[in-house]
Amino acid sequence: MTTTAGLSPRTVIQLPVTRQLAGQYLANTVVPGSFEPSALWGLCSRLVDVIDAESGAAVRAHHGLAGAEADFPVGDGLFVLRFQAHWPELFRASFGGRSTAAAARLGSTLVLPAPFLGTGYTEYLPVAVPEYWLELTEAPVGAELWHLAEDGAEGWEQPLARYSGRHSGWHAFPAAEDLGLPTGPVVPAPGGGGVARGLMVTFQGTPHLADFGPNPGEATAYRAAEDGTTLTRRLEFAQCEEVGYRRLLVSWRGAPFEVLATTDGIATLALTSGNAEEAAWLGLSAAGRHAWRARVPADDLDEMTEELRPLAAPGPAR
Repeated sequence: MTTTAGLSPRTVIQLPVTRQLAGQYLANTVVPGSFEPSALWGLCSRLVDVIDAESGAAVRAHHGLAGAEADFPVGDGLFVLRFQAHWPELFRASFGGRSTAAAARLGSTLVLPAPFLGTGYTEYLPVAVPEYWLELTEAPVGAELWHLAEDGAEGWEQPLARYSGRHSGWHAFPAAEDLGLPTGPVVPAPGGGGVARGLMVTFQGTPHLADFGPNPGEATAYRAAEDGTTLTRRLEFAQCEEVGYRRLLVSWRGAPFEVLATTDGIATLALTSGNAEEAAWLGLSAAGRHAWRARVPADDLDEMTEELRPLAAPGPAR
């Protein structure tokens, strides 16, 4: 398995999300062309590097978000996603800059506004911790959404929901209602046209779309039953003839994108560079924090490539 410095398949990741995104995950909200509750992305750190913090305010500071009050207001604590890394190749150290030129000097395309430093670490408040950029991917089975209360009083860490797969979504715990956040059932994405992406496994000669988990080295595979329902099966990578990660990559106006859906000749694209300057130049719509999308005629796309990155089973637990 390809490795990323500091990460193993069993590393627990903590990814801060805004209150708005937390609410969309909890409610299993689909915003056509903009947000799917199965999707994860963005700047994150290892849980072990921030676990010593004793309040939501302190955790915000560890993640370098003390100066990002527009997205993470003082007094609101912090909402975070927690999940195992499963496949470290989905992550890279957060090297980049606040301009395209600065990022290019580090051989990176990651360009984000302050408080992003681009050094591979968060801001030094109160201490810098390693930081990673997670490319757009599906949530692994077993991912959890937590709220960390501002003042660190007793019971300040509360789990709000657990993810059980792309067809069954997020299942909320009672604490979510206490925070005034709506919850809701899974609603299929409207309109169809979705492109099969993410983890793919071949079992007994048949390929299946799958999610990582619930444990490292395992996949939750999906197939359609004759009555139209979706069946799931938990497989170890070692049971499968092939395990790979699929994306459909294209170029549009000279910038790199992934195709997420095509409907009636219109393609929904996600920018893969993580470059906020590039997104502004192209006039892209924001799709959550540090994410940008476009809907364009499929005939305007160039250099379409189906990328399939092979995975190998992770080594034994240590």
